[in-house]
Amino acid sequence: MTTPNLFRCAAVLAFSLAASAALANPSVAPGLWEYRSAMKTNDPAMQQAMAEAQKALASMPPEQRRQMEQMMAAQGMGISASGSGGPSTSFRVCITPEQAARQELPPPDDKCTHRITGRTANSMKFAIECPAEKTRGEGEMVFANARAYDGRFTMQQVQGGKTMKMESTIVARWVSADCGSIKPAK
Repeated sequence: MTTPNLFRCAAVLAFSLAASAALANPSVAPGLWEYRSAMKTNDPAMQQAMAEAQKALASMPPEQRRQMEQMMAAQGMGISASGSGGPSTSFRVCITPEQAARQELPPPDDKCTHRITGRTANSMKFAIECPAEKTRGEGEMVFANARAYDGRFTMQQVQGGKTMKMESTIVARWVSADCGSIKPAK
């Protein structure tokens, strides 16, 4: 896997895990949620790729950036060129009352598996493994209340005898009971 692919994989996993955590915690309110995620890495090539992505986003002509932001917003996602240590990404997810009531992780896709490794009244620990990508990780979500939680996770991948590590933080906030045009998470 190339460095940009690990970055893309980590971003997708951050989104998936944030939404999964909401579905797996008994105290999460159904409705529209917004997630913000920031990533950093120990790999200089990946740091450079992330910096170049930030630079490209910041230097886009206003009309092109607006079109990209509108396209992403229609899918409940957004990306920001700001953020310390790496790009800051935001996205929105709709969680139905039925999904919130299940209190379990959604079924994993065919590339990755994830499982809850520990749970308390206000936190959830999890592990994830993606054999095809030779990537594994772990993390924890801490729930402040039914409408807010924060989390962090780390991912590791050995590539060419070198261990690459990526750390992500997630901030999740409930927006409203009405999801508007955002379709429920699957």
